[in-house]
Amino acid sequence: MQGIEEANHRDSGVNQTLLGHSYGSLVVGEAMSMHIDLPVDNAIMVGSPGVGVDHAKDLNIPPDRVFAATADHDLINIAPPPAGPLAPLNPKAYMELFDDHSIVHGTDPTTDDFGGQVFEVRDGKWPLEGWEMMPAHSQYWDERPLGSLAKIVTGGRP
Repeated sequence: MQGIEEANHRDSGVNQTLLGHSYGSLVVGEAMSMHIDLPVDNAIMVGSPGVGVDHAKDLNIPPDRVFAATADHDLINIAPPPAGPLAPLNPKAYMELFDDHSIVHGTDPTTDDFGGQVFEVRDGKWPLEGWEMMPAHSQYWDERPLGSLAKIVTGGRP
């Protein structure tokens, strides 16, 4: 990231965005939380099992520049909470029943508890629809979400 910043140095600055999909969102979160001097302006997490921190502010950029989205039919939604008596049975019910928005790698970045900006994506196809195992987990590169991603990357809002 530092090299990209230097190679593209302009008087107006360089708008740099880290985007993590699925487990890649944990990699982005860990890098940003451990390196306070990363030249990152925006962070985007899609289809995330958690980003390794509990709050957007822990990523060392303003929380209003941290964006997340998860499709309703994405199987990542059943990523279990790290603990709890009912966690393995029905993670979403556990989160609602106990008002616990933690998932396997921290707070779900699409919840109010996390404190970032959530943008909308389509619900996606159900698992096994069209014989695809997890079709909704890859839908973030379709036209509509891709437009939102482009707006964020260029410094705007979805």
